[in-house]
Amino acid sequence: MAVAGHSMEPALREGDWLLMLPPRRTPRRGDVVLFRDPRERSRLMLKRVVEVPDGALVVEGDNDGHSADSRTFGAIDGSEVIARAAFRYAPLRRFGPLRG
Repeated sequence: MAVAGHSMEPALREGDWLLMLPPRRTPRRGDVVLFRDPRERSRLMLKRVVEVPDGALVVEGDNDGHSADSRTFGAIDGSEVIARAAFRYAPLRRFGPLRG
């Protein structure tokens, strides 16, 4: 998947390509996850898990000034996670694993 927008900068930049894996475990703090926007279900969002209280996930973008996230729409249910970002494979100068 290609990153669009600026909400995850500086860790992920627009145009970065990520290998996404199905969620095989409960997301942990620091994981970057893909889920449907709770306000507009046709839109996908990529955010970092910052807290996991009682099965819910508090997700935030790394770039506060350019991110709609749990500060806007609240925590999401862990079952809403579609995939977890595992590896950045392009562009080559930014190649490497992601934390989580």
